[in-house]
Amino acid sequence: MAFSSKILQQWSKKFLAGFSTNSKNIKADIIAGLSVTALVLPQTMAFALIAGLPPIYGLYSAIVAMIAGAILGASHHLIVGPTNVMALALANILAGVSSADYLQAVLLFTFMVGFFQLVLTFFKLGELVNYISRSVINGLTTGVALLIISGQLGNFFGFEHPSGINIIMELYHFMMNLSEVNPYAIFIALLCLVTIVLIKKFYPQLPEYLLGMLVCIAAVYFFDWQDRLAVAGVFPPGLPGFNPFAFDTGFIFNYWSAALSTAMLGFIYTLSTVKALEVQTGQELDFNRVFLAQGLINIICSFFSSFIAAGSLTKSFANLQAGAKSKLAELIAALAIIPVLIFFRPLGQYIPIPALGSLVIVVAAGMIDLKELRDCIQNKFDALIFGTTFLTTILAPRLDYAIYFGVIVSLILVLKNTSSINYSHFDYQQRDSEFFSRDIEDVKEDEYIVINLAGNINFNAASSLKEKLGESYRPQQKFIIRMRDVENIDLTSLKELEKFIDKVQKHEGAVFFCGLDENIIKLFEKYGLKEKIGQQNIFLSEDHIFSATKSAIKKAREITLPYDVNNESLSNDDEENPKAAGDK
Repeated sequence: MAFSSKILQQWSKKFLAGFSTNSKNIKADIIAGLSVTALVLPQTMAFALIAGLPPIYGLYSAIVAMIAGAILGASHHLIVGPTNVMALALANILAGVSSADYLQAVLLFTFMVGFFQLVLTFFKLGELVNYISRSVINGLTTGVALLIISGQLGNFFGFEHPSGINIIMELYHFMMNLSEVNPYAIFIALLCLVTIVLIKKFYPQLPEYLLGMLVCIAAVYFFDWQDRLAVAGVFPPGLPGFNPFAFDTGFIFNYWSAALSTAMLGFIYTLSTVKALEVQTGQELDFNRVFLAQGLINIICSFFSSFIAAGSLTKSFANLQAGAKSKLAELIAALAIIPVLIFFRPLGQYIPIPALGSLVIVVAAGMIDLKELRDCIQNKFDALIFGTTFLTTILAPRLDYAIYFGVIVSLILVLKNTSSINYSHFDYQQRDSEFFSRDIEDVKEDEYIVINLAGNINFNAASSLKEKLGESYRPQQKFIIRMRDVENIDLTSLKELEKFIDKVQKHEGAVFFCGLDENIIKLFEKYGLKEKIGQQNIFLSEDHIFSATKSAIKKAREITLPYDVNNESLSNDDEENPKAAGDK
């Protein structure tokens, strides 16, 4: 009994971590949570439309995702739930699924996304999204915004039209169906649009999306227009319950690649939201933990009639600005939706789909950041990356193609930017005891040549390292290679250093290393470089600037060429190399 009580206490302590405990903060969280609910109600129903689902599934997804996020999440202000980007990705990728199988496909796909997010987190690959170029994200976001807007034109004008494989076909189908425009739908859509814009301009402290929807609901009710335009319909009874889906292996085989790309897309937008919150709040988070929670949330959503969730920038900042103090605000926001589903079920028959389409268009238009676009086109290279990602997003038959394109472009950029090595030559003025940066032409005739390496030296920089070492090489010369500022070096680059050492020693020269830290010296031992160089010719780093380099220079001046490492007595190692004082 005592053991189970202890476990319960530990679980309770873990569960309550991150929640407000004093009355003042609890009150602030309740107010913030209710403010977020006012934003969540209309938005999530609209996002369900984007995903190709009835509006009720937006509310289900918001409840499940936010409750799971409040329990599993680490951020005090991050709101997790349906987002326009993830909803569009879902609809775009599953466009070929029949309407009869669509909900089951959505749930299975959501599970697959969550599963891949867990896999990426387990192998710590999620943080690769840190390296995705800002120009790629801007191109993707702008393209997605236009796809969302084009996809809602039918709802805005009050008719259904088949979705195209890209924005060109989408607009083509729209133009072909203009004769079916519904004037009641246009009136309600414009009423919602104008209400939102006016409230945002003159009363920004009010929940413009919720009020815009309430005005339209009131108009449909008083004018009795529910039979003249599309409405959400009466909400089904009950709350989102456990709804298992069939694991269709054929579907999994056909859509695993799309699920992987969507998992990365979710990470991209969650990470950008978390980083933006960090700037405002100062709360530093373990991104791997954030990604782990994201995967678990989507897996939970898949079993409770909910679709893909991600970190929402709009709702998270609304939560922060409303004064949220802890994760309790997200839990309150989720719980506040439940009374709507229980007590206001009939309200659904007055919720006009054109108004939801109008709301979606407003939110999508807000995704287009003109300042970011101007910044992107200032540089030709960034403009090219932005333009190609944008065009791929709006013209590719599936959004996951654009996601993979953006990831590949970003990885190429990372490899390109890290392929050049930080490599220089130093000249030591003994009289002034100072070091100066020099070109190889200025030091090639000196008694010794000091090479300074810095940064991360990885496989993609190995060819550059080989080229630079080749330019520095002189037969029958003494080389001092300083590695104090090297953060990491991989096997491929170590092999290039080994080839250089072999070449120098073969042509009666000598190589000394200085400024090595414990990690690099272990690599030298592991791959046999320490024995090849000679322990007496390696000078470790400690505290004093350039002292290890000075010790290496002193040793280089003392020896005569040709120099045989193996024949030099090691009995005086401690005297000649007293762990050369630091080279910081």
